[in-house]
Amino acid sequence: MGKGKEKKLSSKAQAEVDLEAANVDRAGAAFGVQLAALNKLNEDKDTAKLEELGGVRGLAEALHTDLNDGLASAKTGGTSLEGRQAAFGANRFKAIPLKSFFALLIGNLKDPTLILLMAAAFISTVLGSAVKEQREESAWSEGVAIWVAVIVVSGVGAVNDYQKDLQFRKLNAQKDVIEVKVLRNGVEQLVGNEELVVGDVLLLDTGDKVTADGLYISGHGLVVDEASLTGESEPLRKNEERPFIRCGTQVTEGDGKMLVSAVGVHSEWGQTMALVVGEAADTPLQEKLTVLAGAIGKVGFAVALLCFVVLMIRWMVENRGFPISKFSEGPLQFFIFAVTILVVAVPEGLPLAVTISLAFSMKKMMKDNNFVRVLAACETMGGASAICSDKTGTLTENRMTVVEGWFSGRKYDTLPEPSMLPESAAREIGLNSALNSKAFLIENEDGKVDFVGNRTECALLMMLRKWGASYKEIRTANEPKVANLYGFSSLKKMASVLVRTEDGYRLYNKGAAEIVLARCTQVLDTNGVAVPMGADQREELEGTITQMASRGLRTLCLSFVDFPAEAPGRPADFFDQPTDENLTAMCIVGIKDPVRAEVPDAVAVCKRAGITVRMVTGDNTYTAQHIARECGILTDGIALEGPDFRSRSDEELKELLPTVQVLARSSPADKFKLVHLLKEMGDVVAVTGDGTNDAPALKESDVGLAMGIAGTEVAKEAADIVILDDNFRSIVKAVLWGRSVFNNIRKFLMFQLTVNFVALVVAFVAAVGSGETPLNVLQLLWVNLIMDSLGALALATEDPTPDLLLQKPAGRRESLISGHMWWHILTQGFYQMFWLFLILYGLPSLLSEYELPTKGSTAPGYLSYAGVMTTRINDKFNLTGIPTYDNRDTKGPRFDMCCQPEVDCLKTDPRFNAQRNFPYLDLREVMCEYKKEQSSGNVTLAPSTHAPEDYETGDVCGEDPTDACRARYQQLKYIHDQAEKQWKNVNRDGRNQVNSVIFNVFIFCQMFNFVNARKLNNDYNIFEGIHRSYIFLLIWAFILGAQIIFMEVLGGVFKVSGQTWQEWLAAIAIGAGAMPVAAIVKFFARMFHKRKNPEAESKAYNAVQAL
Repeated sequence: MGKGKEKKLSSKAQAEVDLEAANVDRAGAAFGVQLAALNKLNEDKDTAKLEELGGVRGLAEALHTDLNDGLASAKTGGTSLEGRQAAFGANRFKAIPLKSFFALLIGNLKDPTLILLMAAAFISTVLGSAVKEQREESAWSEGVAIWVAVIVVSGVGAVNDYQKDLQFRKLNAQKDVIEVKVLRNGVEQLVGNEELVVGDVLLLDTGDKVTADGLYISGHGLVVDEASLTGESEPLRKNEERPFIRCGTQVTEGDGKMLVSAVGVHSEWGQTMALVVGEAADTPLQEKLTVLAGAIGKVGFAVALLCFVVLMIRWMVENRGFPISKFSEGPLQFFIFAVTILVVAVPEGLPLAVTISLAFSMKKMMKDNNFVRVLAACETMGGASAICSDKTGTLTENRMTVVEGWFSGRKYDTLPEPSMLPESAAREIGLNSALNSKAFLIENEDGKVDFVGNRTECALLMMLRKWGASYKEIRTANEPKVANLYGFSSLKKMASVLVRTEDGYRLYNKGAAEIVLARCTQVLDTNGVAVPMGADQREELEGTITQMASRGLRTLCLSFVDFPAEAPGRPADFFDQPTDENLTAMCIVGIKDPVRAEVPDAVAVCKRAGITVRMVTGDNTYTAQHIARECGILTDGIALEGPDFRSRSDEELKELLPTVQVLARSSPADKFKLVHLLKEMGDVVAVTGDGTNDAPALKESDVGLAMGIAGTEVAKEAADIVILDDNFRSIVKAVLWGRSVFNNIRKFLMFQLTVNFVALVVAFVAAVGSGETPLNVLQLLWVNLIMDSLGALALATEDPTPDLLLQKPAGRRESLISGHMWWHILTQGFYQMFWLFLILYGLPSLLSEYELPTKGSTAPGYLSYAGVMTTRINDKFNLTGIPTYDNRDTKGPRFDMCCQPEVDCLKTDPRFNAQRNFPYLDLREVMCEYKKEQSSGNVTLAPSTHAPEDYETGDVCGEDPTDACRARYQQLKYIHDQAEKQWKNVNRDGRNQVNSVIFNVFIFCQMFNFVNARKLNNDYNIFEGIHRSYIFLLIWAFILGAQIIFMEVLGGVFKVSGQTWQEWLAAIAIGAGAMPVAAIVKFFARMFHKRKNPEAESKAYNAVQAL
């Protein structure tokens, strides 16, 4: 996640904060300290003021808090939990308000191409309203229709954006919701961080995130990293001298208790960092698609420019110049058409599709126990080729139980009763198990016990519970004696606690059995007495460890060492990191942690999906190998131990890594190095981690997976995805969802490129070939809406299918457009273009009802088109009709119009009923004529080539150079102009009839191409799972319904004519024909790429489906 733009809280939001502060001051009367005073104390870190209040204990009394037992949650009134929230505020930050739908709509309308289109539409509307001839033809309506279409397209995009933002808001809100440990009613409890109130006693441990401001009460080596708040690179130790602990910081070492003094907007974090919010950076896939969209947009711009230039040249040639009176019906229309082509060509829906797919996937991944913290991880996970997994809790159930062991000189095949052990030994084992631990148990009403903290430590607490001992009582009785607590060290593989005794100090130690045993020089015998460890006994104990580990048991050795109260020459800081030599072994326990039942199948699915699974664990190599074999991870590979791994060079390891399946006794540094080397070798690596020291490896990996239950907050902060149930199966589901995102984007890309390809080629060829625009502006905007917003919503939100895990991972260098996709784009594109060009150029000549009228068809017909039936020629005659008849000679069709003005040349045609009185023109008295030019087929008025002065010389009127002849010619010229105008209308209507069929067929081709695009590979069944894709079906039905309305109801707006049932049937048939074409292409593709083992693939598919 890169740094995004920052947005400050609005003045309104700040006013709300101030109002809340005023309200909580009034509610704080029940306490000995008010909110303002607490805020001042926190802001100034005023230790002198703290002392005035009586120190931390005095402040606790003012807040009615018992530092030993915490809050009494049963209290009512002003000091209840609700009363504290009213007095000091809730532990929540003010949310940055979502962008409104209107703001998103305005943002979409700022797209440069849409601005050009709206500008052109504005000019078209103005000219269509201002110019009389344009107004009479309602030319303004097209501009208005474009405005409406642009707003609809932008509105749909705004709806998508709003829904996406809403999804992200809900999901991101959960990032900051974590469980914290508090002391209430004298009992350790887990509560949500938003439930923290001022006065709570917060328990802190290594890896915890501090979620409120507070004051140090007590602890053991508590060190806090404040870099996120102050920028200080060095962590700070907290104690009585430095008691202030800040919200938003992290505990890096030790443990302690903290008195909560400020929450929510009143904490330092709330007053500073919460005032800004970062916008998510684009994911790698979004960046790739943005680049691709830019490239496609450039091609679209070139095509749009060429179309505009070609149409302009043709228009200027036909009009013999640039008649400004025809600007709106020529250049302006061409400009609008070109900009619309650009709007269609620029696939702005590509990055949108990624965002929509991620938003929907993240929501559903939550149900599969995958909480995505970083957007990019969702798509990257789909390309994972290597998974480095922890053992405990991920591959196993993490319900650890002590089942056998060696206790005080004797081996037991089951957990012995305490009465079977020496009393002193049982007591010392109990002290080690209870004090050398930060874990605790929560007993539910149904009798079940929940583990909180390290599961190995919980297993020891459960052992004490079975022995009838209370770890809580042991801790309470010995808490004053605890001098220091040393958390688990991944380097030493041990944890320790230093306890004061009558004679000095005793260091209780527990850790990896073989490592701790190597540091032991004594053992407890069967009487509970420490005796030297001989070589034979050491060998016997090492054999016991190996024997238990070989059966998959985690082995743990508990030991101790004593130190005198005073020792000459002992450094003052000796107990900061005490020695762990010359230990006395008390017991070696074997802890069973069963493999999760679903893990072997999940590992098998990963292997089938081309993903290498490696176990990386700190456990004994024998334990690791046993569990790895049980999981199906260790098959034909090898297991390495951490020391061996560290001793090898990078070159040696790169040669060895393809065969390494288990890395045992590993340190966090080993995990980091493993991830780094695998990435260098080209793998896309996902790695799991739960400890604070796993953070570097989680950051180094392509996808860091933190454990939601066992993971520390440091690990979760470093991770990209949090596995909420700590289950390996959920990791496999993350892979499935990641592949689904990539697959859905490819579907949409394939669909959109096909539409782009066809629309651009058809527009260009039609413009260059005949000056036609078969798809007008509104139709192209409808196509753009289908192609972008609706297409993204339909194809980018489909759920994953099991077959995705039968494919190989995309990897780091996988192209966005595969070979299968290119075949689909080209074959579907050429199929659609074949029919569209056939309709455009072939339909008028093949079927008479689609024949386009020409100027030279018949002159009487031409004039009847011109409206001659209602044209007044002179005062004497109102020409109400012209009979249709043919008078052909060698020069082609000819219709004589001119006669001498004195001659009554209008007579009744005997071929018609006399009552109808259809006049006709006498053919005998000719002065001028319409002629069809053989070369072009155009009909022109013969005198049109003469200059005005020719009327005086007789060149036009022959022997009658009179004004009457000139007037007669002007009358005929008027009829000619009316005929020309009407012919254009009739020709437009005829062309619209053909273009309407083209538009309908084109839309149905895209609708069925929609369905084809659901399957990327050579799968015949394109309908598989379509009944579960509700959004897809809804959008498909919407497009169908909208298309019917556009064709049959809004034909005048879209400039289309209603379709006959035959035309509807033909459009559906041509569109559906895309399916057999796709099946044929897949058939031939399968011939060249035969499936290796269909039966094995079928079994694997069933396994994936079961998972």
